[in-house]
Amino acid sequence: MVELKDLIFGINERPFGLSYSDWTVKWWNWIIQIPKEINPLFDINGKNAYLNQIDSNVFFLCQTLESSDKIPVRNIKIPKETSVFMPIINWISILHEDGENDQELLSTARERMNAVKDLQININELELTTNQLKEFRVQSPIVDMFLPKKNIFDHPSRKTRIVSDGFWIFLKPISDSIRIESLGSCSSGITKIGVDYNINTF
Repeated sequence: MVELKDLIFGINERPFGLSYSDWTVKWWNWIIQIPKEINPLFDINGKNAYLNQIDSNVFFLCQTLESSDKIPVRNIKIPKETSVFMPIINWISILHEDGENDQELLSTARERMNAVKDLQININELELTTNQLKEFRVQSPIVDMFLPKKNIFDHPSRKTRIVSDGFWIFLKPISDSIRIESLGSCSSGITKIGVDYNINTF
C-alpha cells in the first residue's frame, strides 16, 4: 500500500538542497514573472504549465488564482524522475497592498491561512485530508521581488517586498503517470481553490 512518505518529501527535508520555505520563494518568483494573459494560474487545460520552468529537477504546478465553480483539469507531460512542487492553497502579502511593513505583511498572510478549514488532495489511490496536510503549512522568508508589467495582480511594475503563507506538497521524483486532485477552502466556505492534474511522464 502506498503511504504518504513514499510520495511526498517530509516538511523538514531539504529536497535538492533547499527547504520547503526556500522553494516557495522560487515558486512565487516563477509564477509572478509570467504575464497574466498566459499565466498558468488562468490555464484551463495545462498548455501554459511549461512556461518559465527553469529547474531540471523540479516542475512547478499551480492552483487557480481565485475561486471557480468549474475545477480546471490540466494535462501535462514531464520527464521521468522529475519532482513536482505545488500549493494546495496559499497567500502572498505584497508591500503597500497588504501591509506597510514586514510585520503587517506577516500578520496578513497568517490571518489568511489561519482561516483555511478544509484541505484535500488525492494522488492516484492515496487520499490525504486536513489532519495529514496541516503539517505542510509553510511560511516563506520576507524577500524583495520584482513585479513585471502585466503581472497577475494588475499592480504597477515595481520592486517590492513579499511574504507568503500556505499549504504545499513536494512530490518525490515521479517515474509513472499520476493524477492529482486538490482542494482547499477557507472556514466560511466562500473561497474554494481546486485543480486536477493528469501528469504523464516521458
